[in-house]
Amino acid sequence: MPDQKPRKGRPQQIGSLIPEAARALGFEAELELSKQANVLTSVLQEIAPHLAKTCRLIGSERGRLVVEADDRAAAQELHLRGAEIASAYTHHKEGSRALGVSVRLSGLDQATRENE
Repeated sequence: MPDQKPRKGRPQQIGSLIPEAARALGFEAELELSKQANVLTSVLQEIAPHLAKTCRLIGSERGRLVVEADDRAAAQELHLRGAEIASAYTHHKEGSRALGVSVRLSGLDQATRENE
């Protein structure tokens, strides 16, 4: 490989290249949603660990976090603790402003409810 030019400068870490590649490929929105989901999971693990296992962030609408819950009990608790969760999300070091939480049941629980 004598035709290759020697590298100049310091090598870059792969973690710093991923956001740039995602932007170049048009995946910036998906990358941002992934970051928001990680922050929400971290917040839930701190204040309600049992909820972190049964729900996930699916988006945000008009400043509200849209969270999908696997069962009705988790959905109800998310609804009741929405202000607390939104506040913790807003004050998290990697979080952004959240006005509240909108809760949706997962398709699995909705299918079960229709069969009852």
